[in-house]
Amino acid sequence: MYQLIQTAPLRWPDPKKHGISISEQAKDLISRLLEKDRKKRLGQKGDLDEVLGHEFFKGVDHDALLKRMVKAEFIPTVDESGINNFDEDITRQMAEESIIPQEAMAKIKQAEENFNDFGFSQHKE
Repeated sequence: MYQLIQTAPLRWPDPKKHGISISEQAKDLISRLLEKDRKKRLGQKGDLDEVLGHEFFKGVDHDALLKRMVKAEFIPTVDESGINNFDEDITRQMAEESIIPQEAMAKIKQAEENFNDFGFSQHKE
Protein backbone atom coordinates (compact mmCIF):
# COMPACT_ATOMS: atom_id res chain seq x y z
CA MET A 1 0.00 0.00 0.00
CA TYR A 2 2.80 2.41 0.94
CA GLN A 3 4.50 1.80 -2.41
CA LEU A 4 1.25 2.53 -4.24
CA ILE A 5 0.81 5.79 -2.35
CA GLN A 6 4.37 6.77 -3.16
CA THR A 7 4.49 5.74 -6.80
CA ALA A 8 1.10 5.01 -8.37
CA PRO A 9 -0.65 7.71 -10.38
CA LEU A 10 -4.01 9.03 -9.21
CA ARG A 11 -6.97 7.34 -10.82
CA TRP A 12 -10.43 8.86 -11.00
CA PRO A 13 -13.71 6.95 -10.95
CA ASP A 14 -15.38 6.39 -14.29
CA PRO A 15 -18.54 8.56 -14.30
CA LYS A 16 -20.58 6.01 -16.27
CA LYS A 17 -19.39 2.94 -14.39
CA HIS A 18 -19.38 4.38 -10.85
CA GLY A 19 -22.02 7.10 -11.16
CA ILE A 20 -19.61 9.67 -9.76
CA SER A 21 -18.43 12.74 -11.58
CA ILE A 22 -15.61 14.93 -10.33
CA SER A 23 -15.14 18.46 -11.60
CA GLU A 24 -11.84 19.43 -13.21
CA GLN A 25 -11.36 21.97 -10.39
CA ALA A 26 -11.78 19.24 -7.76
CA LYS A 27 -9.40 16.93 -9.63
CA ASP A 28 -6.81 19.69 -9.82
CA LEU A 29 -7.17 20.50 -6.10
CA ILE A 30 -6.89 16.86 -5.05
CA SER A 31 -3.99 16.21 -7.42
CA ARG A 32 -2.07 19.20 -6.14
CA LEU A 33 -2.75 18.31 -2.48
CA LEU A 34 -1.55 14.76 -3.12
CA GLU A 35 1.54 15.78 -5.12
CA LYS A 36 4.22 13.19 -4.37
CA ASP A 37 7.00 15.80 -4.20
CA ARG A 38 6.18 17.74 -1.04
CA LYS A 39 8.13 20.76 -2.30
CA LYS A 40 5.68 21.06 -5.21
CA ARG A 41 2.56 20.31 -3.15
CA LEU A 42 -0.23 22.89 -2.94
CA GLY A 43 0.19 24.93 0.22
CA GLN A 44 3.95 24.40 0.43
CA LYS A 45 4.73 27.99 -0.59
CA GLY A 46 1.67 29.93 0.52
CA ASP A 47 0.35 27.71 3.30
CA LEU A 48 -3.40 27.88 3.92
CA ASP A 49 -3.86 30.99 1.78
CA GLU A 50 -2.50 29.10 -1.22
CA VAL A 51 -4.92 26.22 -0.65
CA LEU A 52 -7.96 28.44 -0.05
CA GLY A 53 -7.00 30.55 -3.06
CA HIS A 54 -7.44 27.54 -5.34
CA GLU A 55 -10.16 27.86 -8.00
CA PHE A 56 -12.16 25.08 -6.29
CA PHE A 57 -12.90 27.41 -3.36
CA LYS A 58 -13.91 30.36 -5.54
CA GLY A 59 -17.12 31.88 -4.19
CA VAL A 60 -16.75 30.38 -0.70
CA ASP A 61 -17.22 32.95 2.07
CA HIS A 62 -14.47 31.76 4.40
CA ASP A 63 -15.45 34.11 7.24
CA ALA A 64 -19.08 32.96 7.16
CA LEU A 65 -17.90 29.36 7.02
CA LEU A 66 -15.69 29.81 10.10
CA LYS A 67 -18.59 31.47 11.94
CA ARG A 68 -20.78 28.49 11.02
CA MET A 69 -23.19 30.72 9.14
CA VAL A 70 -23.12 28.58 5.99
CA LYS A 71 -25.74 25.86 5.81
CA ALA A 72 -24.51 22.56 4.40
CA GLU A 73 -26.04 21.54 1.08
CA PHE A 74 -26.61 18.04 2.42
CA ILE A 75 -27.16 17.03 6.03
CA PRO A 76 -27.57 13.27 6.42
CA THR A 77 -30.21 11.86 8.71
CA VAL A 78 -28.84 9.49 11.29
CA ASP A 79 -31.02 6.88 12.96
CA GLU A 80 -30.51 5.39 16.41
CA SER A 81 -28.17 2.72 15.03
CA GLY A 82 -25.83 5.39 13.70
CA ILE A 83 -24.98 3.24 10.69
CA ASN A 84 -27.90 3.87 8.35
CA ASN A 85 -25.71 5.86 5.94
CA PHE A 86 -23.25 3.01 5.42
CA ASP A 87 -23.60 0.40 2.69
CA GLU A 88 -25.44 -2.70 3.92
CA ASP A 89 -22.77 -4.91 2.34
CA ILE A 90 -20.43 -3.50 4.98
CA THR A 91 -22.80 -3.34 7.95
CA ARG A 92 -23.99 -6.95 7.45
CA GLN A 93 -20.49 -8.35 7.73
CA MET A 94 -19.59 -10.14 10.91
CA ALA A 95 -16.70 -8.80 12.95
CA GLU A 96 -13.70 -11.06 12.63
CA GLU A 97 -11.74 -12.11 15.66
CA SER A 98 -8.09 -11.12 15.65
CA ILE A 99 -5.91 -14.03 16.57
CA ILE A 100 -2.48 -13.21 17.96
CA PRO A 101 0.15 -15.90 17.36
CA GLN A 102 1.38 -17.69 20.50
CA GLU A 103 4.96 -16.47 20.03
CA ALA A 104 3.74 -12.87 19.94
CA MET A 105 1.67 -13.45 23.10
CA ALA A 106 4.74 -14.87 24.84
CA LYS A 107 6.71 -11.69 24.04
CA ILE A 108 3.87 -9.55 25.35
CA LYS A 109 3.70 -11.56 28.59
CA GLN A 110 7.48 -11.18 29.05
CA ALA A 111 7.21 -7.40 28.75
CA GLU A 112 4.13 -6.99 31.00
CA GLU A 113 6.13 -5.98 34.05
CA ASN A 114 7.36 -2.91 32.15
CA PHE A 115 3.81 -1.60 32.29
CA ASN A 116 2.94 -2.19 35.96
CA ASP A 117 2.82 1.54 36.70
CA PHE A 118 0.52 2.26 33.77
CA GLY A 119 -3.23 2.25 34.07
CA PHE A 120 -6.38 4.29 34.02
CA SER A 121 -7.08 6.66 36.86
CA GLN A 122 -9.99 9.01 36.94
CA HIS A 123 -8.85 12.52 37.82
CA LYS A 124 -11.38 14.50 39.83
CA GLU A 125 -11.11 18.24 40.19
